Amino acid sequence: MAYTVKATQRTDTGKGKVGRLRRNGTLPAVMYGHGEPSLMLALSDREFNRLLDQIKGHSPIVEVEIDDRPAQKCVIKTLQRNPITGNLLHIDFQKVHPGEKITMNVPVILTGSAEGVKQGGMLDHILRTVPVRAAIDAIPEHFQIDVTPLKIDHSFHINDLGRPDLEYTLPPDSPIVAVLPPRKLVETTTAAEAAAAAEAGPAEPEVITEKKPTAEEAGEEEKGKGKAKTEAGPEKKEEKKKEKK
Repeated sequence: MAYTVKATQRTDTGKGKVGRLRRNGTLPAVMYGHGEPSLMLALSDREFNRLLDQIKGHSPIVEVEIDDRPAQKCVIKTLQRNPITGNLLHIDFQKVHPGEKITMNVPVILTGSAEGVKQGGMLDHILRTVPVRAAIDAIPEHFQIDVTPLKIDHSFHINDLGRPDLEYTLPPDSPIVAVLPPRKLVETTTAAEAAAAAEAGPAEPEVITEKKPTAEEAGEEEKGKGKAKTEAGPEKKEEKKKEKK
């Protein structure tokens, strides 16, 4: 499906003039690419926001119609927003020729209900987008994956997309979505591993650092020793008397 953006070329530049455009409901934009001079554009804020709602979950490829010129295929390269209000401030379009290869993150849409989830597993959507390098006409709007047949510990990888005509910047065995085991099963497994480790014993003896007594504790200890010697005195005298007898 082709998404069209209507724009007009503008010559007004400068902070004050651009601010006036925004207050009148017009967004400033620029189109560049292929070493050609950049074109300063103006387009409807309202219509462009409506377009953004339409292309959610799709590749940001649009056709820009400038005045009476033929439509130019572009990629929405940058969206600049107000950090406080979130309102759009500026758009950058990058021109792309039909046969030119570009790298783009293609959104992933999941459909169905995984069998493993019904069994108590948890669906983990690992890659929300898949980076693809191909001619702009070959890049899909999105990848749609039916997760229904996925069981526990099963996953869907990039090489399962069935698009050998596309180049991927990630390894083909990279998982896109997986079904993880139930949490209780994971906890049980962890407990079993801990019990097995306890039976096997510690890999190395635990080292306990002896704590040195404080000056107060040392003084009490010396007093105790002195007291012990005092108390032992009579016993030793009694033993000596017995030896003389």
